[in-house]
Amino acid sequence: MPEISEESVNEFKSILKEQSFKSQETIASERNAQKKFYIITDGIIANYSQDKRTTKEYIRAILFDKHIFVNLTDIDFAEDISTDYYKSLTDSNFLVGEVEDFYALALKNNELFILLNKLNYVSIYYLHNRLDRLSLLDATDRYLILKKRIPNIENLIPQYQIASYLNITPVQLSRIRKKLYSN
Repeated sequence: MPEISEESVNEFKSILKEQSFKSQETIASERNAQKKFYIITDGIIANYSQDKRTTKEYIRAILFDKHIFVNLTDIDFAEDISTDYYKSLTDSNFLVGEVEDFYALALKNNELFILLNKLNYVSIYYLHNRLDRLSLLDATDRYLILKKRIPNIENLIPQYQIASYLNITPVQLSRIRKKLYSN
């Protein structure tokens, strides 16, 4: 990230509030669509997509410390086939701000405008990278990448949530883990 002056950091901090969520608590959803952004200071969060036809849930992303996210469900597209929400998978703490306040600051402060632009690029990169992993890697490789990012993930969240993120069944995850740990 680019260097940001202390003055700009203080301006940014002025729009943030601390907030906590308990494990399994919904943070941002279509039902409570908010125009807020969240900076995770502690905990693990999942971004879920729910098929409107079958109500089956899929974990799109697992986020943890220092990740920033915003719920986009209030953007109305006619072709929506899913609902979208975030849930805290562990007890979690955040810094929370209003998106409009961040935009207003960014329009007045070039350093914060550059930061906002960089955050948008990083978000696109992570989305692209996630799509590549799902398309190009097998489930074992995706699991190993997740374990590298969050080494003790299986002690923090249920196996079915890990399997959902990997886009496999819990049985497949069990087989992968058995094969890896028996070697």
